[in-house]
Amino acid sequence: MKKIRIGAALLAALMLTGCTAKEEKTGDKGDGGDIVAQTLGVARDTTILTIDGVELDAERYLFWLVNSIETQKYYGGLATDEAWEEDYQGQTMAQAVKADALETAKLYQVVENKALEQGVGLTQEEEEEIASQLGQLVEQAGGEEAFKLQLDGVAISKEGFTALNRVSYLNQGLKEKLTQAGELTVSQEELEEFETQGGYYAAKHILISTRKIKEDGSGYEDFSDEEKAAALEKANGLYEQIMAAPEESREETFDALMKEHSEDGRDQETGELYYPQGYTCVEPGRMVPQFEQGAQALELGGVSEPVQTDYGYHIILRIPVDQEELRGICNEDYKLSLMTQEWVEQAEVTTTKLYDELDPKAFYEKLQEVVEARTPEPQESPAE
Repeated sequence: MKKIRIGAALLAALMLTGCTAKEEKTGDKGDGGDIVAQTLGVARDTTILTIDGVELDAERYLFWLVNSIETQKYYGGLATDEAWEEDYQGQTMAQAVKADALETAKLYQVVENKALEQGVGLTQEEEEEIASQLGQLVEQAGGEEAFKLQLDGVAISKEGFTALNRVSYLNQGLKEKLTQAGELTVSQEELEEFETQGGYYAAKHILISTRKIKEDGSGYEDFSDEEKAAALEKANGLYEQIMAAPEESREETFDALMKEHSEDGRDQETGELYYPQGYTCVEPGRMVPQFEQGAQALELGGVSEPVQTDYGYHIILRIPVDQEELRGICNEDYKLSLMTQEWVEQAEVTTTKLYDELDPKAFYEKLQEVVEARTPEPQESPAE
């Protein structure tokens, strides 16, 4: 099973949250009510893409385009005019944000399409929850006019904003429907495949430290060469004791020596190790490379000679991955994310001339210009 990070988490991550019931489409142009008309010269409900045969309104794509652009700006990209044409993974930054927005738009639309296919909709309670959230947002913004200005800033109407926020509820309903049908049940075979392909492992270790806290408490300082040599000698001695034990009782011997000698984290009051059971389900990349390589090189039940890291010398015992903990990762949400990714990859997208000719930089700059022109000047406080 290919590991991805897409689906429920992303579906809940809108730039704003909550909304209300749908308004009637107006198709208005340039009257101050349609931010898309003012920036692109077409009504907000103009089709910009077709995804699996369903037409996508311009505003629903442009919302994600603004999101992608502002994400890049937040992390220091697109800071200059020249940056829009800089290379990014074989394309310009302008092309990259356009493509990124398309992928997110696809994700939302395919989930909405699949929910419709499965007969999934929102409950009355969910509709009321959305309406309540909208009321809170309007109040926080300072009223309807101020809230509309916020939505204009991300190139979307109240209707379009509602439609996007509804998708997170539809996604949850879709998950429940597929769960009831047994389509999201993770089999033992799938779990084993997830563990193997994901490189998950588990290990206990005895740490003999080669560093100590500085006297002023500001951090750590390394032992002297003589102290490091003594630490290695101690670690080697513990390793020899473990390996001298009968194979059937080797882990018991390891545990006893770990409890007595390990200098890994301990509770200051009780002196007990924080992880006496070891690290029972480790995703690659979480541990320092030397520890990870040492653990992964072992067979189950195998014990390593002392492995050196910046922390000290580790004697590592490879143990089985905790299957329940692994199931907490490879679960229904994960399987739905795989299914969703497959839907997105297989989605048929047809672009329009409006999309093909869309210049992200020109659109974004025009949007900023229009919104800025409509933003009220801050009122000065009366003189005391």
